[in-house]
Amino acid sequence: MAAITPILSSKACAYPPGLFHHAKIYNGVVYTTGQIGADVEGKLVSEDIGLQTEQVIKNLEAILKEANSGLDRVLKFNIYMVDQAQYAGMNEMYKKMIPDPKPPRACVFIKGLPAGASVEMECIAAQS
Repeated sequence: MAAITPILSSKACAYPPGLFHHAKIYNGVVYTTGQIGADVEGKLVSEDIGLQTEQVIKNLEAILKEANSGLDRVLKFNIYMVDQAQYAGMNEMYKKMIPDPKPPRACVFIKGLPAGASVEMECIAAQS
């Protein structure tokens, strides 16, 4: 039976702090927790959707690096947003930061996110 390895990164947001691991690895696949646009202390970096999205992706990148993976190894993204009017702003930063070829993704609009965040993302990635 393959082991399940928990991952914590000191460079990613743990919101709420100490509640869960940032990711788990099983059979060479990394499953991340959702990340919001917050720093390592759990504070949102900005109200701006572009800056929140940038921080979300930086958080995920740090987690993936800790798990011996990277943004170029992402198999799928799940994105959660509270305001459809902010979709274009999120998408611009996503296009800028996620390497080609872009992985499949889902984007779901929901009522609310932790800490008043506007966007949350999680991903599944292959290890390097």
